[in-house]
Amino acid sequence: MGLSQISHLLNELGIPTISHVFSNSQSLITSIKNRIYHGTAVAHIVTKYDLATDMARDGEIDWSYIWTAEMLTDCFTKPLPKRAF
Repeated sequence: MGLSQISHLLNELGIPTISHVFSNSQSLITSIKNRIYHGTAVAHIVTKYDLATDMARDGEIDWSYIWTAEMLTDCFTKPLPKRAF
């Protein structure tokens, strides 16, 4: 079940939700909030971008900037030196 489906389910149950998405890319956050897209023409990327911009416009998700060093998921997605753990 995706993020939008969970949000819709909770809203139907009377529990209003706004999902917070954190990114270390200020350009991504700016392009989504302003609906500016200058990327590739690959269909699945454009579809995901359109969904993210629609959800941001409708207030379903809130985009926030976070420093790369503060991203907790990096230890699961990138090889990090021992000091970073």
